[in-house]
Amino acid sequence: MNLILFVHQEASQQGEALQKKMAKYFGENIIQLVHTFNALRHMLKQPEGGDQEVYVLLAESPRRLQELFCLINLLDGRRIVLILPDDDKTTVSMAHRFYPRFFTYINNNYDDLCAVLYKMINKKHP
Repeated sequence: MNLILFVHQEASQQGEALQKKMAKYFGENIIQLVHTFNALRHMLKQPEGGDQEVYVLLAESPRRLQELFCLINLLDGRRIVLILPDDDKTTVSMAHRFYPRFFTYINNNYDDLCAVLYKMINKKHP
């Protein structure tokens, strides 16, 4: 199981807390960091890993969410978790268009996120 964490290079301050929390919960072995849209796009164009990958996408600003939205076709059918910049109606509406398994907000302590990810990666399949 791989957790693919997208934290744009310009969001390093916001992403650092998230990265540390996830590393504490899951270890660094299963977390793959992606810092640019080109790298994320390249990864998404590869054959799907099916249930073996969960994409955790940090949108630290409305602009970053809009940029991620440009990749929505490549994200189709993937297991996605979003971290949103705010709970504005427009932001939440756009987030739902990704069909995420879960979303939370950047000002959260990420315990709820890690609990959801834990269940996702430890779910037993028949």
